[in-house]
Amino acid sequence: MDREWMSKPRASVEYKHGVEEFLSFAYRDVPLGEKILCPCVNCAKKARESYDEVKTHLRCDGIVQDYTRWVFHGEECDAPSDAFAHISENNRNFAFPGNPMNNVVHDGHKRMDDMLGLVNAVYGTTFSNSFETVSSPSDGAQSEFANMEPDVADSLNAPYEKGDGKRESFLQDANIKLHNGCEAFSRLSFLVTIYHLKVLHGWSQESFTDLLGVLSKALPQEAKLPKKYHEAKKIIRGLGLEYEKIHACPQDCMLFRGERANQQSCHVCGTSRWLTDNDGEGPILSKKNRKIPAKVLRYFPLIPRLQRLFSTTKTSDDMRWHDEGRTKDKFLRHPADGGCWKDLDDRYPKFAEDPRNVRLGLGSDGFNPFRNMSSKHSTWPVMLIPYNLPPWICMKQTSFILSMIIPGPHSPGNDIDIYLQLLVDELQQLWKGVDTYDFSSKENFPLKAALLWTLNDFPALAYLYGWTTSGQYACPSCAAFTKSRWLNNGKKWCFMGHRRWLPKDHLYRRSAMEFDKTEETDLAPETMTGSSALNMSHGRVFVLGKKIKVATEGKGKKRGKNVKNGKANGEDQKRKRNVTKKKSSTPSNRDKKKPEDWFKKKPIFFEFPYWKHNKLRHNLDVMHIEKMCVTI
Repeated sequence: MDREWMSKPRASVEYKHGVEEFLSFAYRDVPLGEKILCPCVNCAKKARESYDEVKTHLRCDGIVQDYTRWVFHGEECDAPSDAFAHISENNRNFAFPGNPMNNVVHDGHKRMDDMLGLVNAVYGTTFSNSFETVSSPSDGAQSEFANMEPDVADSLNAPYEKGDGKRESFLQDANIKLHNGCEAFSRLSFLVTIYHLKVLHGWSQESFTDLLGVLSKALPQEAKLPKKYHEAKKIIRGLGLEYEKIHACPQDCMLFRGERANQQSCHVCGTSRWLTDNDGEGPILSKKNRKIPAKVLRYFPLIPRLQRLFSTTKTSDDMRWHDEGRTKDKFLRHPADGGCWKDLDDRYPKFAEDPRNVRLGLGSDGFNPFRNMSSKHSTWPVMLIPYNLPPWICMKQTSFILSMIIPGPHSPGNDIDIYLQLLVDELQQLWKGVDTYDFSSKENFPLKAALLWTLNDFPALAYLYGWTTSGQYACPSCAAFTKSRWLNNGKKWCFMGHRRWLPKDHLYRRSAMEFDKTEETDLAPETMTGSSALNMSHGRVFVLGKKIKVATEGKGKKRGKNVKNGKANGEDQKRKRNVTKKKSSTPSNRDKKKPEDWFKKKPIFFEFPYWKHNKLRHNLDVMHIEKMCVTI
């Protein structure tokens, strides 16, 4: 049924006929007296209205533009996109665009697992049912994170050897029934299904191992199921996207990678990379008599994950939606309609030529993974958002790209740049271009990517930006032009000057008694640009890493003798407490700081050649702004 009438003017004849067609379709199996979901702009499929009300709403308000498949009014949905979906009692032939489908029909039952499409997405090639290669693109970028952690990478099972033998094994198991008489699963699809259930429902490794043991005994031997969780994980690992384990300094000074991969201690603070006993003399050993790392970063390489988006027709087409499917008018519906996106395209026209080039957003914040608010633990995941996708897809959880997991128990603070260096290196490589195969056009192209901005709350902004978000110059936009006042009774900073953004002749500018007893005559300051921020941090030396706290002599629980003066530590402590004066918290007793002193580091994002020109480098998430507005 033609849906072009939905975008026509509401007064046009085509739109009126289209409304009649919709109502006829929606009420074909519904009595006229019943109410249906109204798809008008105001109701948005949330309210039920009668026939006449729906007709009036559609004529006056218009229909929701993205409601092109009328699933709430009886139209059937597309086939599920899960690789192991099972369709029973269905003789229709569904197909995934761009992916070959492995159909097995037996007594009216059809299995649609699309394992060949999954292997196609992994290896970047298209296979027919006879295992013949239709196209073979380049192998893509290789992992640059080898030898990050000793003894981490384990070889796969014997049937899944590296190279072509591994691929052929996957293809063979994708076409072989789980056992004779089983039409619902192949060997590969069954293993993927139960492993997927394990992840969805949070099964422990022990419970999954027990389940595999029971299934191995219950099913015929020809099923060839793995007996343990680790064996299944090694097989699934060949189909998915791996991550890298990289040892980190417990004080967040460095990562043990590259030339420093085999170091036993941090070259900045001297802390051991291994967990040590209470005396600090020797490392703690695991049950397998191996050293236990003190801190391990989980890093998920970005390049293969972006390349995976172009390995199927569906996702490859969606990655061009911002250029081909977006409504281009004066309304802001997508980041591509904003000034930051357009400014980047105007400044780098070669980057904007290919709509497949990716624009990313970065979000990060700390959370307690143990669900125990009494314990202070902060783990920091770093997420990436591909904004090329349509807005109803890019902000879904399944579209987010997990970049890394920075372990706790403490937040990295300003030292988060130590961990972000891995991501920045890949983004630098993507800015130059990485050879990638596009399944839609059946050709290779240089995939490029750029980071538009970050998403975070106000405390996390201080870590990513490097600007101190507390004190006299807490506003990172106004910087030196921040108007603040110290409250002697409240012992806090109060930020004024918000009337500067009002028009010159506004009444509130002259209202002194209603505010701080002063009239506002200043104009709104210009937002600090990336170039000015870079100049403020130019020439300054910043050392990342947390200082090790060392107990001073004469303090602590131990009461030994002070060798220097021969007096007991307890006596020294009492004498010091008597003569110590209480420090005042007023700003007059604090060190006078200049606005440029509010930079605690040079943000690592300035390594990008385009970052200093970005109009919008950092964003505050809507949730915290909404809470602040509700509080006010």
